Amino acid sequence: MFITTFYSYKGGVGRTMALANVAAELASRGKSVLVADFDLEAPGLSNFGFHGCDPPAPSRQGLVDFIHAWLRDGATPDVRDYVCQYGAPTAGHGPIWLMPAGRVDESYGARLGKIDFNELYEHHNGFLLFEDLKSQWLSSLNIDYVLVDSGTGHTDVGGIW
Repeated sequence: MFITTFYSYKGGVGRTMALANVAAELASRGKSVLVADFDLEAPGLSNFGFHGCDPPAPSRQGLVDFIHAWLRDGATPDVRDYVCQYGAPTAGHGPIWLMPAGRVDESYGARLGKIDFNELYEHHNGFLLFEDLKSQWLSSLNIDYVLVDSGTGHTDVGGIW
């Protein structure tokens, strides 16, 4: 499994569009692709044509909810509860999976604000959380490529991958 982060110092330069296009190209070559929205401050990857999720991606749980489940339960949640498949793969085309930033509703900002990434790593085994997440992407979803949409500038999650 290959993980590539799409990052830019400045917003509005087409980073997310480039990621969506690369995902589509890889899937057209028969590869299984996961796109992960780690732009937690301005999640928007689910707005780039990744439809077919039920419930729709903006109302689905995602990374923020995955982290909160880890903090609440002390165990890695099942990644399949936090991803959705974009449509059905067709002959010769691989699947595209989406892991949204989280359920974007009126409480999203508060849920995001409660995550202290330094605390997560120093006192709650954050490193193991993300290693388990990567392991599940491979074992549960059989992913060939993970494309990570990272936030602009310097962020708390910028160094995870």
